[in-house]
Amino acid sequence: MANAVVYDTEIKKAILGKNEERIPNVEYCQGWRDFGNMGISCLCAHDLAADRLHVFMDDNLAVFGELLTGTDLVVTFNGIGFDNRLLEAHGIIVPGEKNYDILAEAWKADGLDPTQFNFATHGGYGLDALCEANGIGKKTGHGAKAPVWYQHGKLGQLISYCLADVALTVELFRRIGRGEALKHPKRIGELFTLRRP
Repeated sequence: MANAVVYDTEIKKAILGKNEERIPNVEYCQGWRDFGNMGISCLCAHDLAADRLHVFMDDNLAVFGELLTGTDLVVTFNGIGFDNRLLEAHGIIVPGEKNYDILAEAWKADGLDPTQFNFATHGGYGLDALCEANGIGKKTGHGAKAPVWYQHGKLGQLISYCLADVALTVELFRRIGRGEALKHPKRIGELFTLRRP
């Protein structure tokens, strides 16, 4: 397997969705671009070369930066739009030349610009949809609940959820690495091939 690290992050502060009411006793940030204020509750990673799982929280988050220096590739699902930017706001830089973002590659494979999100065209390519379309499984929860779990001290639930997302991302990455065509998450019966890293 490639000398790659697959990772996912969860945040500390909740984000109020459209038409949602605030949950009592839950702290919120100012939205999906408030990277410096949302905090990192946990970061889970799978070092594929060593076949080792890692969990990073406040006491060891800086160590993740050291893990990145020894890898050739950093794999995410929406890292360009979210996870990498969250890390950067907290002093950890994912080198652009090492980055492989499966979501961005899916958009590119369909001729969409990965830097200009438009829900009408870019929606429907989420991790859950792509994994379910390809028989990999479903997410174990919704990311919006992760900050609530964190704030309510449900750290086991939080970490398990993050690790499960990493496992789904790893399986997608392995299939892409083998050059397999993926079933399209939006158009039944259609296949598409993502660029191999």
